[in-house]
Amino acid sequence: MVKVLVFGATGFVGFSVAQALARSGHETFGLYRKVEKTKELARNEIFPVLGDTDDVSTWVSTAEKVDVIIDTTSPFNDPLKHIKIILDAVFKIGKKRMENNEPKLTFIYTSGTWVYGGHPYNIKYESTPLNTDVKLSIWRPSIEQTIVESKFIDGIIIRPGGVYGKNGSLPALWFEGAIKGELCGIGSKDVRWGLVHIDDLADSYVRAVERADLIGGQIFNVINNQSESMGDMLDAVARITEYKGDVKYKSPTSEYEEAMASTGIYSNKKAQTILGWNQRQLGFVDGINTWWNSYKAYTQ
Repeated sequence: MVKVLVFGATGFVGFSVAQALARSGHETFGLYRKVEKTKELARNEIFPVLGDTDDVSTWVSTAEKVDVIIDTTSPFNDPLKHIKIILDAVFKIGKKRMENNEPKLTFIYTSGTWVYGGHPYNIKYESTPLNTDVKLSIWRPSIEQTIVESKFIDGIIIRPGGVYGKNGSLPALWFEGAIKGELCGIGSKDVRWGLVHIDDLADSYVRAVERADLIGGQIFNVINNQSESMGDMLDAVARITEYKGDVKYKSPTSEYEEAMASTGIYSNKKAQTILGWNQRQLGFVDGINTWWNSYKAYTQ
């Protein structure tokens, strides 16, 4: 049994990660901000820690007694300031443990595949040099490097693809658009995404936690075996929702939309080989009936 603290434990990714850890027998603590979520965490055998990552005093006492800290947060406002607050506290805890000859603290950071850049149709491996032109992720490569090179912690980076399943995440925008009568993609139908189902993603964190002593300093792409085109995905959404209008595409108008309009193809071989991770869920298009049914249950 490993003691784990999950930041963002009621978020789309964080809640699934915390659930997966608890179900795997690990003592799991979840940091969350909304008091009304307390019972939901406790019902799932996750110890609730009410607080905010930006307020270290609300979580540092819990962090000092766990083996692993996982950050699944992704704030839109000043994300660099946010992660620096976290890392400053995490490094202090790690340094203190080293000075006391205690087991090393593991810190698992959730990044993303938009950090790569380069030619969109070249397969990206964890060893591929980072040269992103996606403004939303310009700041991430230096943070990744700081984490994996720190001598005070065992730093591990998870780079998920676009996440789908349950209440939807990114594809939820398409379901919502179809319901409202305007199904619209960003860029063009030829844009290709690397995706991963939320449960498959959560499984990768469990595997990383259970191998933490062996994989410090490593980075993993966690992504489906095949990329999917925006055209195919939106056509599947139109079909399953019985959308009658035209599927439209628009040029990006924000940094977030610019990221969505970028093509990327990635390898998951390292995660398969070292973590023993494999895609279990169907891809977005092939499993569209399941994802739509789940989305409706969450939102309607």
